Amino acid sequence: MSLTEHYKSDPSASQSSNTIDDPVARRMGQTALTIGFVVLLAAVYGRLMGYGLRRDEMMFVPPARFLGDLQLYQDVFYNHVPYSAWYFRGFNLIFGAGGLLFSARMGIFAAWLFLAGITSWITLRLSGSTRMAVFAAVATLTCHPLMNEPGMAASNNLLQLPFALAGLGLFLIELQENKFRWARLFASGLCLSIATGMKVSAVAFIPPVAIAAFLLPAALPFAQRIRRVALPILLGGMLGAVPLFILLFTDPQLFLAHIVKFHTGPHVAYWEANRLTEPDLALGLGSKAQLAYGIWLEGVPLITGFVILCFGWMAFSENALETPENQPSLGPVVVVLGTLLTTALMSFLPTPGFSQYYVAPLILLPILAALMLNRVPKAVQQQSRPVLAAAALLCVLTALPWLGPDLRTTLGAGSSTPHRMNSGGRALEAVMSDRGIVNGKVATFLPIYPLEAGLDVYPELATGQFAYRIAPYTDPELAKHYVMAGADEITSVFDKEPPAAFLLGYEPTLEEPLLRYAISKGYRKVSVDGLNNRYGEGRVYLQPGESIQ
Repeated sequence: MSLTEHYKSDPSASQSSNTIDDPVARRMGQTALTIGFVVLLAAVYGRLMGYGLRRDEMMFVPPARFLGDLQLYQDVFYNHVPYSAWYFRGFNLIFGAGGLLFSARMGIFAAWLFLAGITSWITLRLSGSTRMAVFAAVATLTCHPLMNEPGMAASNNLLQLPFALAGLGLFLIELQENKFRWARLFASGLCLSIATGMKVSAVAFIPPVAIAAFLLPAALPFAQRIRRVALPILLGGMLGAVPLFILLFTDPQLFLAHIVKFHTGPHVAYWEANRLTEPDLALGLGSKAQLAYGIWLEGVPLITGFVILCFGWMAFSENALETPENQPSLGPVVVVLGTLLTTALMSFLPTPGFSQYYVAPLILLPILAALMLNRVPKAVQQQSRPVLAAAALLCVLTALPWLGPDLRTTLGAGSSTPHRMNSGGRALEAVMSDRGIVNGKVATFLPIYPLEAGLDVYPELATGQFAYRIAPYTDPELAKHYVMAGADEITSVFDKEPPAAFLLGYEPTLEEPLLRYAISKGYRKVSVDGLNNRYGEGRVYLQPGESIQ
């Protein structure tokens, strides 16, 4: 039943809604909504650009600069599937003039836009409600677990989500509309495959879709389900995974050593030995459950869960059950519930547990809310309006402490993290140039600084500390597959090619062998402004004697 039909059948509703039918009021409402979204996006952008540097960014951001000369896995250590590195490389080619970290953070902002847009579009198609689509976008942009490292640092944690949701959503739309358009199902498989190429954990989205493609719709003969549903999804998935297959078949031991064996071997051993450095480290099931509880049942996820419960109650209320309407199929709801289960279970597998591992299920909540709203009879759906309006307002209110202050960065009143990193790198390069050091490598665990200024870094340290710190915990056979030098081997690397400079001061324990080497070889400590960040104040040691030519 449309709004017009509802008003014709209920004159009192029409009389009480003159302001809704007023074109001027409608345009004013649309304008206010547009302005609100612009401000919300500006706040997300400001928080993203003002968010402090994170260690994980050393893994994901540097390859965007040196991928033209070096290859992942063969030439540098990289412990993730490669699509995220290629993604940041593309953004660096477009936005690189603004700085290395700036281009990477722009890539994350693009992922935010994609995630909010695809969530809104999917919920609109599944529910038929513009208000639901607006709420879904607001809930996505204000989701507090994404306001910290999972959604603000330049890594692969956010990149997987819009592609995974697009793949799932395209399948759900075809399942609900019972059309099974080949191109959309092909795109569904392609997006799911790309998501997995961004982050391995996105594989959790695939089993529910794969199983449902063989079983739904039940009214369709099995042979037709294979040909019309499963086959295009499979072909799209295979196309999206071609680069992964090439890497795997070219050198399976090298690829699996970085993608699988690192996370199940030396990574776990390192954190078990250094658990005291992270007081809240989630190593056991109990601590992981506590971490998940704080992410899943707080703020916007809790508000969205309340919306789902409200729509479920409305769908099965006495008034709704008395309305003779054909109920939509439960198939899409079952698929989403299955995906919630697989993504939730997958989040507990990595050890130790970090907050970014638990965000994948959250993007499914607006989709489930849309499906539940679609089950509410049209005669009862009017009751959903105040629920959605109140929930959207609460989402914004809960996000204000996170997003409000960062509007200053968007407006230029506060210095952005990418700008500070670029300025620090330029200052380092200027000091080296002033002292006649025009060639050579910089030894540091924060390679973004020298790379911002076009300086060279050691391949063994090109993606930060991650290979260096696991060296004592890595089996010698596995270590053969890594471009790696630990505390016992790094001095040999320096002896073969002395550093032009050391940039230290951020990881005192890990840096101790580097500092000792610099002092023993007579490197000169110089003062360089702009090298401070959340990990400490940078200290620069320049090569002694004649410059490298």
